[in-house]
Amino acid sequence: MTRILLSDKLDNCVERWRSAGMTVIGPVQGESISRYAVVENGAGFDFGMILPDRSVKELFFPQTEPMLRYTIKKSEIDTADFPPPQEKRIIFGARACDASGLAIDDSLFGWDYKDDFWFHRRNESVIVTIACTKADDFCMCTSLDLAPDSTKGCDVLLRPLENNRGWQVEEITDRGREAFAVIADLLQESSDQAAPTAVVTEKFNLDACVTWLQNPENFDSKFWKEISMRCIGCASCTYLCPTCHCFDIQDEGDTYSGIRRKNWDSCSFALFTMHTSGHNPRSTQSARWRQRIMHKFNYFPGKFSVNSCSGCGRCSRQCPVDMGITETLQEISKLQS
Repeated sequence: MTRILLSDKLDNCVERWRSAGMTVIGPVQGESISRYAVVENGAGFDFGMILPDRSVKELFFPQTEPMLRYTIKKSEIDTADFPPPQEKRIIFGARACDASGLAIDDSLFGWDYKDDFWFHRRNESVIVTIACTKADDFCMCTSLDLAPDSTKGCDVLLRPLENNRGWQVEEITDRGREAFAVIADLLQESSDQAAPTAVVTEKFNLDACVTWLQNPENFDSKFWKEISMRCIGCASCTYLCPTCHCFDIQDEGDTYSGIRRKNWDSCSFALFTMHTSGHNPRSTQSARWRQRIMHKFNYFPGKFSVNSCSGCGRCSRQCPVDMGITETLQEISKLQS
């Protein structure tokens, strides 16, 4: 027997969690894009999509965020920090690739400097993932040693039932157990079987790709220019990626006062590496695309022992010129055959 949550109890769950002081967030379909957003009842969720257009990353690492306020006086400068947000949240219905992305970036944000904004949100959020029962040609989690029902980065895993009337409940962490204790009487024991997880075929040989990327002789390979010819440097791939984390810090204000703000940036932009002297060490789009691939599968794992990619496929799915990480690694795999 397994504990299950029936879908017709979802309204009650949302009400309980909100009464317990938690903001409830889930996949929502908007007029033009889908994303993770606040819901007020069970009808607000959209579980039919393969995954939202926007990743869960922006709930933990917003596109723009104030860091401190400053005032310049005659003989001193007054500053006041913006504190991390004080909000408990339950993110219900995330996909495994998005939750995995959070776990991947934990290493980066806790490296030589611990980002309080990131970790405060992580510690005050409960991630409830739903195992995928369908996938499309862009999904590639299995190519990254993950799976449609991976528990990496999540607190509770839900497995959809074959009869579509709810989910099997697997509590992974103490944080998840505490959140589901609030709705314990809404769960029931059942022998209902879980639906099979989606079949996601491997798209490339990751080990072969990593071997090729680690070979210094391939850094200046003509492959990079050929594979990046279509790239227009729009950065949609980096902004939609659940693990990309580049940002810029800017002071916005006038001569006397302002706000220091953290804003998303992208290695796909020509100005990203532009020096004050005018020299740009990555002046071509091919060099910038090489950096993106090298970072995710060579530099990042070399430092943190994990690839900076969770296999969601958004970079290829949303690319306006129909290219992405999948295609690049498939071509690298061919070079090794």
